[in-house]
Amino acid sequence: MSFIPGIPVPIGGIEKALGRLWEDSGESKTRASLINLAIYSEKEGSLEENAGVIQELAGEHAMRSLLIQADPKAPGSSAEAWISMNCYLRGAKGGEVCSEQLSFQLCGEAARSLQSVVFSHLDSDLPLILWWQANFRPPIDGRLWRWVDRLLFDSQPWSALKEQFELVEKIASVTEARTILCDLNWTRSLALRQAVAGIFDASCALPELQSLKSIELDHAPRFRTTALLFIGWLAERLEWQLTMNGKHPHFQDAQGDSIMVTLRETAGVSISRLQLKSSTAQFEVVRETDTNRFVISSAGEHFSSATRSLRAPKEEISELLLSELSRSSQHALYRRAANLIKPLWE
Repeated sequence: MSFIPGIPVPIGGIEKALGRLWEDSGESKTRASLINLAIYSEKEGSLEENAGVIQELAGEHAMRSLLIQADPKAPGSSAEAWISMNCYLRGAKGGEVCSEQLSFQLCGEAARSLQSVVFSHLDSDLPLILWWQANFRPPIDGRLWRWVDRLLFDSQPWSALKEQFELVEKIASVTEARTILCDLNWTRSLALRQAVAGIFDASCALPELQSLKSIELDHAPRFRTTALLFIGWLAERLEWQLTMNGKHPHFQDAQGDSIMVTLRETAGVSISRLQLKSSTAQFEVVRETDTNRFVISSAGEHFSSATRSLRAPKEEISELLLSELSRSSQHALYRRAANLIKPLWE
């Protein structure tokens, strides 16, 4: 390992080593921690990659971070640990505010006993946010997931969508819905969902929702799941039912009318264009590559045409995490939207 994630320490001596680290840091550094953020990955080199993400977050959120690089398929059992601090200036008052970072490399049996090796090093009874960067695997063990207050994951790179979503449902079941599920792919579409909701805040546009006939979505390669989750949200909000799956799914609205959905793969951001058409109006949200604005246009028989722009946030992973850590949303609609379009995961 060319990247050194901190000071090497024995697994059993982490807390004592942290104490010595703070003693040696001097009075100019102040310890800060409001949450535990654990990041689990099975990717080689993830410690370095995730350490960079934590550095971007440290100035915004006081936390104890636990970075875990695991290889559960390795023979035997081994565990290595390192400690370090992430510090940032306090401003005009001088000094630095620092958060602790614990890094682990776990192999074999140690990686399969995650809760005993790592979770014993959580910072007191502070909430635990676990960002799971690997695929979920059966069996789902409640001894692990019941520790977790917020579970972060990203459905965007999943290939076996149906299997992974079923495992997410099992996690929700074993935790009795105590654990808040945070799909970063759902967060990725938040700004677009807000933009669409804003369109229909206008009283002249709102009636058009009840007569939508077609939806077109342009999404980037490998971001079809982002587009599907958006469609699931819209269908859940408008009480549509899926009547035909496949490349171009169809839904039925509360009046029994059909709505056709067209998904197109196009280079650019996750979702670069959305068009909604009713029998008498058309609404469009466009975001071109390398811009931080949505262009929103509306045209119809019963209201004047209009175009406006709206800020669109960046799609970097650190921005998605900051959104999740700042909002503390319950994501009440997520599972309902995902289950509504469950046949499309196949």
